[in-house]
Amino acid sequence: MRQLIVNAIGPDRPGIVGEFTGHLHAGGANVLDSRMVNLRGQFAIIVLFEAGDEAAARLQHSLPALAKEMGLTLTITETEPHPRPLQGIPFKLKTYSMDQPGIIHQVSDVLRARGVNIEELAARQESAPFMGTPLFLMEMKVTVPTGIPIRELRSELQSLCDSLNCDIDFEPA
Repeated sequence: MRQLIVNAIGPDRPGIVGEFTGHLHAGGANVLDSRMVNLRGQFAIIVLFEAGDEAAARLQHSLPALAKEMGLTLTITETEPHPRPLQGIPFKLKTYSMDQPGIIHQVSDVLRARGVNIEELAARQESAPFMGTPLFLMEMKVTVPTGIPIRELRSELQSLCDSLNCDIDFEPA
């Protein structure tokens, strides 16, 4: 079995998910993990799938044509089976603030300095209730290495968020 990661992006429209995953299914692939989202009119697809050697080769050949037909820009990356995951404690991290540049970078930089692995990150801007000003929300799933003192990490994140004027939740997953 081979594992491939496909990234595709293009104008949003009804039916993209069904058409794209239908092609994978018909080609003999099994979707292992995926993220798909409409980003203000552009639909982004990230899919990890596995298939037998022949099916994977056929899909590597047929997916670019399908993407072109669907108006998508596509990349395909072959990957090794998942290595042993980082040992640690899973946490959920959420921030809430008025929108300002650099929040993702500054929070992720604190995590990087402590060896914390970001497993998943979602961020979005939306209108604040009653005020209509842009509100920035970020949610992460992270793995904190077992040797990192949680209290110190939480304090460092809280200090950063205080300086950014944002609220933070940091709890075990």
